[in-house]
Amino acid sequence: MSAAMDTESTYSGYSHYSGHSKKAHRQGSRDRHKSPRSKDGSRSEKSVTIQTPPAEPLLGNDASRAEEGQDTNYQGIVQYAVSLVDALLFIHYLAIVLLELRQLQPMFTVKVVRSTDGESRYYSLGHLSIQRAALVVLENYYRDFTVYNPALLTASKSRAAKHMAGLKVYNVDGPGNNASGQSRAMIAAAARRRDSSHNELYYEEADHERRVRKRRARLVVAVEEAFTHIKRLQAEEQQKAPGEMMDPREAAQAIFPSMARALQKYLRTTRQQQYHSMESILQHLSFCITNNMTPKAFLERYLSPGPTLQYDRDRWFSKHWTLVSEEAVTSGLQDGSVFVLKCLDFSLVVNVKKIPFIKLSEEFIDPKSHKFVLRLQSETSV
Repeated sequence: MSAAMDTESTYSGYSHYSGHSKKAHRQGSRDRHKSPRSKDGSRSEKSVTIQTPPAEPLLGNDASRAEEGQDTNYQGIVQYAVSLVDALLFIHYLAIVLLELRQLQPMFTVKVVRSTDGESRYYSLGHLSIQRAALVVLENYYRDFTVYNPALLTASKSRAAKHMAGLKVYNVDGPGNNASGQSRAMIAAAARRRDSSHNELYYEEADHERRVRKRRARLVVAVEEAFTHIKRLQAEEQQKAPGEMMDPREAAQAIFPSMARALQKYLRTTRQQQYHSMESILQHLSFCITNNMTPKAFLERYLSPGPTLQYDRDRWFSKHWTLVSEEAVTSGLQDGSVFVLKCLDFSLVVNVKKIPFIKLSEEFIDPKSHKFVLRLQSETSV
């Protein structure tokens, strides 16, 4: 049933189209037969011009143009961003260069004082912040200051304790008197003995200097004899086996006992024994033998206290420093600024002073303006 209906609809549609086509064909033929003719019997012809509407742009062309415009705008943005980054980098590097140049020109002088023994140094600094100046001070401290030796400070304390121990207070008023009276009496007695205390200090320091000179002379002689002995041993080794050299470590161990006692007494007298171990002395002695150094070069480390960096790191290095300042640590140095660097045993007090500005002017003096003529008379009175 459905197949029959489909066929019928198909034929009906075809017949309709065919009828319409035939009708249009007949109408066209009639129009051709009824076409007007000219007076001379010829047919007139009309020209027909078919104008097509302007073609509208396709969607694909619009999309491509939009993409090209977007690409052009994106490239401009990227170029602007790159130029901006280059400008910022240039300004950044220029600021760094200016800051470094400002530090090179000295503008302030700082005085660094160690609070325990009063040792001081002076340094010239440029335009720096307080925390940066503190870092520079610490770097110079380990290089320039002698090692901190608390044993040298015990002499004054023991002297004061000895003076106070020599005072005796008797309570003649009975046990009812308070302790403040005793303390006032001891202070008064110490004040009366103050006039004689400087004599004790003078003789004590003189005796200490005498003992140091004596220990030093013995040490110098012992070291010179030890170095002479090592040269003799080296000459004997050369005669026995030419071309062979004695091991510096063995040579140092061979001559060290001859100078050990004198060196130990000298270090105890100068209170330096805690900074020089036996192993460090042997290493220094072998180093001097290896480089063919003289006895004076070996003794230089022990006769005069050297900078802090000369000694073992574990004996002097402070792992914690505290910066104390009334002003902000990020602010720059100013005339009269004071800040303190504290560690466990002592502190460094830093006082800032501005270097005065000196203006030099040049003045031209005519060399003819200060000439003179000395005339002598030939006739003199007798």
